[in-house]
Amino acid sequence: MYSLDIFEQLWVVDRLMRLGISRHFTSEIEQSLDYIYRRWTQKGLAHNAHCPTLDIDDTAMGFRLLRQHGYDVTPCVFNHFEDKKDGKFFCFPLETNDASVTPMYNTYRASQFMFPGDDDVLARAGRYCRAFLHERQASNKLYDKWIITKDLPGEVEYALNFPWKASLPRIETRMYLDQYGGNTDVWIANVLYRMNLVSNDLYLEMAKADFREYQRLFRLEWNGLRKWYLRNHLQKYGGTSKSALTAYFLASANIFESGRAAERLAWARTWVLAKAVTSHFRHTGGTKDSTKNLEELVDIVSFHDDSSGSLRDAWKQWLMAWTAKESHGLIEGDTAVLLVRTVQICSGRHVSAEQKLNLWEYSQLEQLTSSICRKLATRVPAQNGENMENTENLDRQVDMEMQDLSWRIHQGCHGINRHTRQTFLHVVKSFYYSAHCSLETVDSHIAKVVFQDVI
Repeated sequence: MYSLDIFEQLWVVDRLMRLGISRHFTSEIEQSLDYIYRRWTQKGLAHNAHCPTLDIDDTAMGFRLLRQHGYDVTPCVFNHFEDKKDGKFFCFPLETNDASVTPMYNTYRASQFMFPGDDDVLARAGRYCRAFLHERQASNKLYDKWIITKDLPGEVEYALNFPWKASLPRIETRMYLDQYGGNTDVWIANVLYRMNLVSNDLYLEMAKADFREYQRLFRLEWNGLRKWYLRNHLQKYGGTSKSALTAYFLASANIFESGRAAERLAWARTWVLAKAVTSHFRHTGGTKDSTKNLEELVDIVSFHDDSSGSLRDAWKQWLMAWTAKESHGLIEGDTAVLLVRTVQICSGRHVSAEQKLNLWEYSQLEQLTSSICRKLATRVPAQNGENMENTENLDRQVDMEMQDLSWRIHQGCHGINRHTRQTFLHVVKSFYYSAHCSLETVDSHIAKVVFQDVI
C-alpha cells in the first residue's frame, strides 16, 4: 500500500468533529492541520505529500477544515477541477469518467464555507454538486467507487436537507452516530483495505459514551429548567413548557460541553423570558411600566450577584429597543444580541476591557447578528409569485451577511475570544435552523437527540 498521509489526517479530523469528540484532541488536530497547510498548493492537495496527482476530494476536505480553523486558503484551487465547457466538476483534472459520490459530497460541504469576495467557482461547485447529489439520490445510486460505508445515503441526505448554516452540532453528531461504520468501513483500490485511524470502533464507543453523558445532563438540567419555568408562573404570559424545552434544546445543541451549563441555561432562560415579555408588551401596548419589572427579570435569569449589574444593562438595552420600535417593529434581532450578551456575562468572559480594545470588531459582529436574525424572523413561506420573489431576495441578503459573519468568526476577528466568536455563530445558526425547519422536524430532533437512548 502507498502512503495516504494527507488523506488520513484530513479524514481523521473530519470524523472526530462529526462524532462530537474533537474537543478532546485539540492539540492533535492543530498539528494535523498545520501539516496539511504546509502542503497546501495553489492547485489543491493530493492524497499524500509526494503524489503529483491532485484531487478534488482531498482538496475540498482540506479547504473546508482549514477555513473552519482559521487558515488562509482561497477557493481558486477548484478551478483546476472544473470542465469550463459543460460546467462539470471532476475528482481529478481531465477525468472523463462520471464523478464519484464522496468527492462531490465533500465539495458540496466545502462550498458552504464561502467568504465575501471569493472566486465564483465555489458557488458554481456548490450548485453543481448539489444537483449531482440530488440526481444520484433520485436514481438510488448513492454508492461510491472508492469506499464502502455503513450509510452514505444517510450522510448525503442530511447534508442536502441541512446546510452548514442550519446544522447544529449535537443534531449532526446524533445523526452521524447512526451513519458511522467504525471497523466495518472498507476502502477500494487494487485490493480492499481498512484505514483504522479513520474508521474504528474505539472512536464510535467514545462518541457514544460522550453523547450519553450529554443526554444525562440535558435531562437533568431540563428538569430543573421546567421547575424554574413553573415556579415563576411564566406560562401565564402565553408560553408553554414545550416552548421552554425548545429553547433549551437550541441552546444545548450548540453549547453542549459539561462544564458550560451556566451558558446554555442562561441562553434558555433569556429566550423564554424575552418571549414572555414580548407577548406581554404586545398585549398591553408598550413598555411604559417595564422598568418596574427589570429587577425581577434580572433576578429570574441571573445565577449570581456578580452578573446582575451587567445583565441589568443588557436587558435595559433590549427594552430600549422595544421603546424605539414602539412595540410594532421586529425585536428578534435585538433578542439575538441579548442572547449573546447574556451567555457572555454568565460564562465569565464578559470583560469590558477586551471589548473596548476591539470595540469595532465586536460591534460588527453584533450588527451582523441582529440583521441576519431579524431577516430570518421575517422569512415566511411563499404563497404567491410576489412572496416568492421577496423570499428569494431576502435569502440572498441573508446569504451575503452569513458569508461576512463566517469570515469574521473564522478569520477576521482574532482579537476577540474564540468562544465569544463562536457564541455569535451559535445564536445565528439557531435562528437559521428555526427558520429552516418545520415544527415537526424540530420535535423529531428533540426526540432523537435528547430522549432516544444511544445504543
